Amino acid sequence: MFCAISGEAPTEPVVSKKSGLVYEKRLIESYIAEHGKDPVTGEELSVDDLIVVKVSPRTAFPRPPSHTSVPSLLTALQNEYDAVMLEMLTLKQQYDDVRQELAHALYTNDASMRVIARLMKERDEARESLASVHTTLGAAASGPSDVDMASAEDVPQESVPLATAASIDALAGSLSSERRARIKRGAPEGYTTAADAKSLAVASSIDSPHSTNAPEITAVAVAGSLVVTGGVDKHVVVYDLANNSVVATLDGHTQPVSTVAVSGVGNPVAGESPVEVKYIVSGSEDQTVRVWRAEGGTYEFAHAIELAAPVVGVAVHPTDEIVGVATRDGTWALYMLATGERLLQVTAPADAQVHGGFSYASLAFHPDGQLVATGTADGVVRVWDVKHGKQSAAFAGHGGAVHSLDFSQNGYLLAAAARGAAEVKIWDLRKLDVSRTVSASENVQSVRFDPTAQLLAVAGADTRVFTGKTFAHAVTVETDGPAAGAVWSAADGALVVAARALQVLRA
Repeated sequence: MFCAISGEAPTEPVVSKKSGLVYEKRLIESYIAEHGKDPVTGEELSVDDLIVVKVSPRTAFPRPPSHTSVPSLLTALQNEYDAVMLEMLTLKQQYDDVRQELAHALYTNDASMRVIARLMKERDEARESLASVHTTLGAAASGPSDVDMASAEDVPQESVPLATAASIDALAGSLSSERRARIKRGAPEGYTTAADAKSLAVASSIDSPHSTNAPEITAVAVAGSLVVTGGVDKHVVVYDLANNSVVATLDGHTQPVSTVAVSGVGNPVAGESPVEVKYIVSGSEDQTVRVWRAEGGTYEFAHAIELAAPVVGVAVHPTDEIVGVATRDGTWALYMLATGERLLQVTAPADAQVHGGFSYASLAFHPDGQLVATGTADGVVRVWDVKHGKQSAAFAGHGGAVHSLDFSQNGYLLAAAARGAAEVKIWDLRKLDVSRTVSASENVQSVRFDPTAQLLAVAGADTRVFTGKTFAHAVTVETDGPAAGAVWSAADGALVVAARALQVLRA
């Protein structure tokens, strides 16, 4: 008998009831006290599982084999070789296991690094693209014949208050990253996608909520289920599509309403309803801007802004604290939405006609709030720095009054529609050049990107929708007469078209 631990004949042999192996008593008890298991089989083992082996008669220890003879030397070498081979086998098995674990860990690490590298590359590209927009627009550079960079002396330079400038900068920093993430995620389930756009059709039609004597709608804005329209009848009407009812009729203008805007929709999120509409703003031919404040389910008149010329464009800044106003005499200005306090006013320079004219026809804010665009009656689009009132770029060649402008939510593109033109120009703000030109019906009245930046609605004699990065034509929908405007609903991707009636297009 030999001890399974020492390999020598035991002086006090014991045998395990579980494995049947023989051990030296002191060695196995010491091992059990430390590990609590069989050293060979790994089974749970206690001292009670050991049986003392009684040997009779007791014999003397055998003499160790002598290596003086060749047979004994060969036996020793054979035993040592066997032990080495067994140890090598064990080590090889352990080596293979470790190698497989290491390979798996390396593959996992490599895949993780590739994902991280791709995400960092996309992040850097997005940052560079956004930075190039501001860098390009802020630099005075010559471009193609239809792009004119105006000098800083073209307009009087003023600045908004420091607190307002800080608010604009803080918002721009947070919005740019959030907006890119939203666009990258794409449209949520249930929202109209580029593939769905081909099946857009009139799902419902509501008679004009304006006076029967003057039912024509001149302007439209959408916030969730609320549709705000301005009309020839001098009224602003708030209509709830969910309940099919007029919520409020706001009066006070003495001339037709030319433009309307609402708060809470400056940063639309596809698939989500906008924040609560706190303010409704309207501009009119009567040279005033009127602001209404939400009060317990109704809208109460807050204040009016008196101007020197008919109002052609109003837009609520993404901060929801500022309203931008453009007038026909070549002036655009910023006002506090709550109080009507003027923050900035930029007037046309003395040599306005030399630079393509400054008689405005439209106004729109960039999604991050640091830029504002104005369209002129002479077919020029001017892009301005909001904080300092400094012109950054001018895009010419539209062939008519640019009365509709809209920035895409990715911040790179600006769509412009001119009166009488059968096309819409889409400008790339990074290159200061035309990115695409899409065909439209005569007398285009409105252009509008959806929150995913994948859909573009062009409304005029009919309503056309273009999709994707190439703005391929998806569908043309005949509406109830020429449309005054078309606006996407961020909640579900429905398109609200204001013509002789309010028509809702769904896929």
